[in-house]
Parts: sequence; C-alpha cells; structure tokens
Amino acid sequence: MRRETFSSWLSNSSWLNNLTTSFFLTNAQTIGTCFGFAVRSSLPFYYLRSGDGEPLDVSAPSCIDDGDVGELLIEWAPTPQSPFEGRLFKKATRLFLQMGGAGWFVIDTEESSITLPEQADLVRREERLWSLPATLCFLARGDLPLHAAAVEVDGDALVIGAPRTFGKTTLAAGFVNAGYRLLSEDITCLRIASDTLAIPGPAMLRVRPDVAERMEIKHATQLGETDDRVHFALEEDARGDGRPVPVRAVVLLRESDDGFRLESAPSTEVVRDLWPLTFGLPTEHDRARAFAGLVDLARFVPISNLYRPRRFEDLAATVEYLVDAF
Repeated sequence: MRRETFSSWLSNSSWLNNLTTSFFLTNAQTIGTCFGFAVRSSLPFYYLRSGDGEPLDVSAPSCIDDGDVGELLIEWAPTPQSPFEGRLFKKATRLFLQMGGAGWFVIDTEESSITLPEQADLVRREERLWSLPATLCFLARGDLPLHAAAVEVDGDALVIGAPRTFGKTTLAAGFVNAGYRLLSEDITCLRIASDTLAIPGPAMLRVRPDVAERMEIKHATQLGETDDRVHFALEEDARGDGRPVPVRAVVLLRESDDGFRLESAPSTEVVRDLWPLTFGLPTEHDRARAFAGLVDLARFVPISNLYRPRRFEDLAATVEYLVDAF
C-alpha cells in the first residue's frame, strides 16, 4: 500500500524546504506550544499546539566544530531493546547533542534556546527536537520525563508506560480513534506534586507500518513513512491547547493470555519498574532528582499494572476496559 501525501512530498523536497526555511527566518514569532514551552521561531513546524508557556527559542542551522563541544557527559549505544545512538557534551551553559548522523543540537537551558542542525527532512528534524533536546529543557525546568504515552479522558490524564515495542503507541492510537485526546505518544512530561500534571507534548503519532495497514488513524494527517514508523500529525481540532492536565492514574503495560486484569502495583516495586522509563539522564543530580520524583509520583498518583492481550483485535476492548476502570 503506497502512502504518498502532499505533506510527505513537501517534507522530502529539499529545494522547497530550503526556500521555506529562508522565508521563515525573517518572520520569527511565537508559533505554538509543546511541553509547556511557547515556541518562538522562524522555522516551519508540524506538531505544535495552541496556547502559551515559557519562551523557547528554536533556530537553525547549528554550525559546530566537533572539537569544540566540551566535556562528554553521557553516550548512548544502540541495543536490541533501543536503537537510540547519541552523545551529549557540555561546555559552559550549553549542551551539545549528537543523535546518530543527524548533526548537532545545541541546547542552552539557561537561555531557553535550541539550535537545530541543517536537515532536508524537516518532519524528522522536528521529531528529534521533541525527543531528547526538549526533554533536557523541561528536565532543567524541574519536570520529570517518562517514556510513556498519555491521553485525556474526561478532563484527566491517563499515563500509559511501557518499554519500546510494547504497544503503548498502538494503544494511544486506539484512544485517538475512540475520540479521546492524545497528550503525548512517547515522552510524557510530568510536573510532580500532590496534584500531578501532564503537560501536552507534540501533536504527533508514529505507529508501526503493520498497525497503519490495519487501522485508519482518525483526526490525523499522514506526513510520511520510514522503515519502522508511519508518521501522523493530529488535525488542528483534535490537538487542543498546551495547558497542563491533572493526572488521574499511571498504568504499566503487561502481557496476558487470559483476558484483562488491572492490579495495583506493589509500592515496593513501583520505583523499580518506573526507573527504566526515565531515560539515561546526563548527571548524578538529574538522576537523584528523577528518583525522588518517581517516589513522589508513587505517593500522589495511583499506579497499576494492566495485564492485557497484545492482539490487535483486542485494541478497542483494551481502550474500553481502561476507560471503564478509571
């Protein structure tokens, strides 16, 4: 099945991307929100929501000499569980992030700015922006990143945590098709307190090609396809704004061969199970603060294990089960 769309053609037409970028460079303004940031930029974006927030300046291109990026903080090597590859350096107040062969992302958390590399595929570049670079910014702000999807159900957020390839994005797509608002599909930004909040991330949904073959994603426009994902942007009327949403519950996805079962996660195991979902954080201070945040999350928010079949034909039933439960 061929999925060629006008937006996909745009995102892969390098000459038009260069022309578009040049045009927007002279028209920088606040253009939308993501993760609680009001994005100020002259660049084109596909996944922003309406609303306001703390200023974040985003520009391009970054022109970095590989020998002038400072001290290596952390290096991520690809594994069978995660294909992510990257290196993070620090010099003065700036962080220099290299992800695969995508060039340098320059993050200044004090100035609240991110400079992007030159890249022909603007959709993919924006998706990389809203991964680790934005995470480093809201981590510095005091919020907690969790490798989780989040959806809004009756005004509250349901956070769905799981490792990569464990079905959380497919389940998030099921919620979208059932008429619920997607808050985030891969990284959830949590503001931990007695009234813990989920701050909406990019309005994007990236599903496996086999999932896209079997279901039509409602309220979304396809922007392109890579080897392992089909990329969708939520339509404007399905995005909502960037205001924080109260978190009602966190569920951790488990497998089951005998129907659905929701069990309160034992308090002695919650932090252990959540810790792998907080990413490889760059400093000891970050890791200590994240650990404390997970302890508080377990204090303030109900956390449960959802045992469910992973069959595609059970997707709608899984959504219904969770909505009824919470």
